[in-house]
Amino acid sequence: MADLIFKLVVSEDGKDVFTTPLSYEMVSAITFHYPDTSESDNYFTLASKHAASSVRESVAQKASLGPDVVAALSKDASIDVLRSLVASDGFRKYASQDLLEKLIELDAKIADTIVSCLWSYKEADANRLVSLLAAIADPAVVVALARSCSTPSKVLKSLVNHPDLLVASEARRTLRDR
Repeated sequence: MADLIFKLVVSEDGKDVFTTPLSYEMVSAITFHYPDTSESDNYFTLASKHAASSVRESVAQKASLGPDVVAALSKDASIDVLRSLVASDGFRKYASQDLLEKLIELDAKIADTIVSCLWSYKEADANRLVSLLAAIADPAVVVALARSCSTPSKVLKSLVNHPDLLVASEARRTLRDR
């Protein structure tokens, strides 16, 4: 992480009269409440380099992330940052097929989030992702796919024969409810 110092600066009549460093908790709170607009990209770029994962997680939750911030956060070592990132609108605009495939393999909760947003990733092939998700060994991931009303019928029909009882049952329910 970069050696950044976030500070509170108070100016009076154009002159800085008070300066103090901010704790990571303060930076995290500021980042959480910082306007979620494209004009905030410079701040989000800096905050995404903060040593505290809570600050980076606050950035990851933003919808107005630029491609550079998404790229930086997608390599984050914190699973909480990655989990927040995959759910954000900003990530869904720029996430590549390769990146989504790597993240699916990394963590079941991330894979579950990807299932819930499957058709909204702008730079990925949802059908390829469905095939990958259906083949995951973790039934907790596959059951999310079986429960999703956006999962293609062909995939649901194959999941009806899944060895996990809950996955098979949920696939049958989703097909029945169509």
